[in-house]
Amino acid sequence: MQIPDRKTYDQTAALNYSGAKSLLISPLHYRAYLAQDREPTPALTLGSAIHCAVLQPDLYGSLYATAPEGIDRRTTAGKEAWATFSTLNAGKTILKAEEALVVDQMSVAARELLARHKVTIARAEVMYAVDYCGCPLKSAIDLISEDGYIWDLKTCQDASPKGFLAAVRSFRYNLQQHFYRTVYEIETKERPRGFRFACVEKETMATAVYELGPELTSYAVADFEKAVTLYKSCAALGEWPGYPDEIQTLDLTSTSAATPINFA
Repeated sequence: MQIPDRKTYDQTAALNYSGAKSLLISPLHYRAYLAQDREPTPALTLGSAIHCAVLQPDLYGSLYATAPEGIDRRTTAGKEAWATFSTLNAGKTILKAEEALVVDQMSVAARELLARHKVTIARAEVMYAVDYCGCPLKSAIDLISEDGYIWDLKTCQDASPKGFLAAVRSFRYNLQQHFYRTVYEIETKERPRGFRFACVEKETMATAVYELGPELTSYAVADFEKAVTLYKSCAALGEWPGYPDEIQTLDLTSTSAATPINFA
């Protein structure tokens, strides 16, 4: 099922990539993820604006506005000027001037990157909800290109190969790739040609495109199946436990399966 808008997507009860990341820590963490405040942070607002400017430029002006500089809202004239601006831009997300500049710079860099790779957008900001072996899943895909690739736009602190690999491991972007591909294939009955990450570095506007290799991909399959199994089990029992109660042994090469030392 295609989901028409973000509000409906957020209200759709299904496991998504972000929730799966929390679930793999523990089911209790997943419940905390669902209950968390959904008010967008400045970083999320900026990221959403960049995505809109790149992927849906025709909508950007109707969704975002830049706050005028030099208005002193402590004065009568300033209050009146701000009231006029607010009325003209009712319902829009208001960006500070410096935020709007970042959006402009990063969106230009992203569009130039896509153009260099001859990417033609077939569909953008596509949201699906599907059933996978009795587990409801949902995904919000940034871009599907005319030649059949799924693309995800990333704004990065470090877009170098080493830096992005660290981000892949930290944020489980390989799980995101597998999640999106699985949902896409179930919904469309088509196999994408591949999955690519389009990266734009925040400070320098340097760009890079990455695909993930077989090891990262295979780890993602295992994590995905574990998350699905956990979700189905916890949902069936109505129980969402935290960490195990038993004593666990840690070592450099393992987080749970090491053999404890008997000091007696």
